[in-house]
Amino acid sequence: MSTPPTDDRMPPDFQTPVPPDLDVRFCYRHPDRETGVSCSSCGRPICHECMVPAPVGFRCPECVREQNRGAERTRVVTRGQLRSRWGTGGVAPRVTPGTKVLVGINVAFFLFEMVLAAGMAFGGGVSARSLTSMGALVPALVALEHEYWRLLTSMFLHANLFHILFNMWALWVVGSFLERVMGTTRFVLLYLVSGLAGSVLVLIAGPELVPTVGASGAIFGVFGATFLWAYLSRGRDMMAGQLVRSMGLILVLNLVITFVGSSYISWQAHVGGLIGGLAAFAALRLGDRTGFRGRVGNDALVALGVVVAILFALVVWRAQTF
Repeated sequence: MSTPPTDDRMPPDFQTPVPPDLDVRFCYRHPDRETGVSCSSCGRPICHECMVPAPVGFRCPECVREQNRGAERTRVVTRGQLRSRWGTGGVAPRVTPGTKVLVGINVAFFLFEMVLAAGMAFGGGVSARSLTSMGALVPALVALEHEYWRLLTSMFLHANLFHILFNMWALWVVGSFLERVMGTTRFVLLYLVSGLAGSVLVLIAGPELVPTVGASGAIFGVFGATFLWAYLSRGRDMMAGQLVRSMGLILVLNLVITFVGSSYISWQAHVGGLIGGLAAFAALRLGDRTGFRGRVGNDALVALGVVVAILFALVVWRAQTF
């Protein structure tokens, strides 16, 4: 009778070393357990205790409960569509209240401008004096008169009808898309921080007595965050690679227009907003281990607070050195 081979004589087919590049994550329900298995529905990592056998792969307990609930019609989502969520934990929401509210605030401010700006023709421009009285960003007034509120109010004012139409169209298209990925709270925070960053760079490098208005700084931040998000996810989904090229082209074209276009375009607001959007996205995404699922984590809030603190430090420095 032959004896089974010992470990040192084990056939090569049974010697399967673990690949060094294996993506090992931690179970979302048991953070102390490493696992290489993900739920076939939502993509969250699950350990052996949380695995529920499914027709294809395994599912997590929450997806199984949702399937068995049967209270509403099940949405059919393909595996490719799930991968295109890029870390959102499943089907993205359809509604975008944050984008709608921001668009509504901007439109309300513009209507307010039309009422108060005496003699302004429909579609025409608001005078610099009127914009200044309404809250336009004038670096000299911020630094010397300490009117810091202009850093925020200027984000919701626009010079003319074409100005607000172009900005709101861009916010509606790209902002709605990004809000579905990040969630409303994260998206609104990113928008505000981006706009503030654009205002800070105007304060530092912009003309001292020229009023600056517009949501373009915040919108450039939304563009930058969308590009960075797609770039980091390009290895997971073919659509991410296409989005990287599309957003890259949009950014390049808008930056070219910024620097070679009209002298009335504030490159400081655009560049500052772009940098602020990238920094805010990094703080909200990379600073939160749960990704874009659930409420904003404390680590992400701390990281975003650091970004805001840097912006305020720059404002104080500029006010002292003006």
